[in-house]
Amino acid sequence: MLKRKRKNLGGIPTASMSDVAFLLLIFFLSTTKFDIKKGLGLVLPPPSEQADKKVKLKDENITKVWIDAEGAITIITKDTEETVSLPELEKRIYQITTENPDMVVSLKTDRKSKYKNMVRALDRLQAAGAEKISLSTN
Repeated sequence: MLKRKRKNLGGIPTASMSDVAFLLLIFFLSTTKFDIKKGLGLVLPPPSEQADKKVKLKDENITKVWIDAEGAITIITKDTEETVSLPELEKRIYQITTENPDMVVSLKTDRKSKYKNMVRALDRLQAAGAEKISLSTN
């Protein structure tokens, strides 16, 4: 009886497939740059013990800073309303906070305004010495 030879049907050798996949994984993980999103560096005060109580502020202790969609800055106090530039904002807020140390500056921006406008205004408020700042969007 003669033995028939089996024909080699051919195939893909899979012995080193896992090694190649592992090397590709290492390559892509080591060369990929992950973006880290940075937020605003604000130090928030601790919650007060009187958190249940709502504090009512007097109108003379509130200065509103409004940034519209085009980036124009308006300072609104109890008596006046004026449009200013960024350097003027810092000077004006410095004057207001030195006259009244209890002043709360409310920074509001239009929803269509660019994020950088609010960040620049916030930086100027902090540089002017405003310690009590309220942030909101409209």
